[in-house]
Amino acid sequence: MVHAPSRQNASTLEQRYQEMREQVLTFTDKLGAPIDPGILETVVMLNLLGLRTSQSCEGHLEHGCPYPWVMVMDNERSRAFNRMWLQVCELEEQAKTAMTVQAYDCYLSADTHLRAYTARWEVEDVVFGQITELLDAFYTSQQTLINPARLLVKRLHPGTYRIEPGFSLAVKELPDSLKPNYLARGQAEMQAFTTYLKRRWRQG
Repeated sequence: MVHAPSRQNASTLEQRYQEMREQVLTFTDKLGAPIDPGILETVVMLNLLGLRTSQSCEGHLEHGCPYPWVMVMDNERSRAFNRMWLQVCELEEQAKTAMTVQAYDCYLSADTHLRAYTARWEVEDVVFGQITELLDAFYTSQQTLINPARLLVKRLHPGTYRIEPGFSLAVKELPDSLKPNYLARGQAEMQAFTTYLKRRWRQG
């Protein structure tokens, strides 16, 4: 049985929610544009549940992607991957300049080391597991078995994940006349997931 929060706990939850909402309202993209209102609540709830977001979009027909999405970050893992990736790129440039076995050995060894770490990270990926668990729990409560707007989590690289509708992979193949329909369905799916996240967070 899920117990309703006490009045004091409800007040504390509301305060935390408002504080996070005010913080999210300060988020901007690289061009300084504020967060889209249609994805605001999703970002607020993910952050309240301990999943740090970096970018998001409510979905647009005129520009960007015709579906909503949210980027979630594991900052420590992402920084480690980027640091190692930059080192591999630097060693690759040095190898192409030197054209020696030793230089290529350094480059290829660093690249192999990065691949090994990436494989290990995928096995030990806590944040990916947290997002997957939330999505699985949400869809366990749903009755629809076939739904092209079903939300998926995609690894972009270690420490960087994107929550988006399943049809996003085929969106370029959709006729332009159908894109408004799929955009609306993707937005509705994200809003339903957000409602679930809010209920789960409030139940503690």
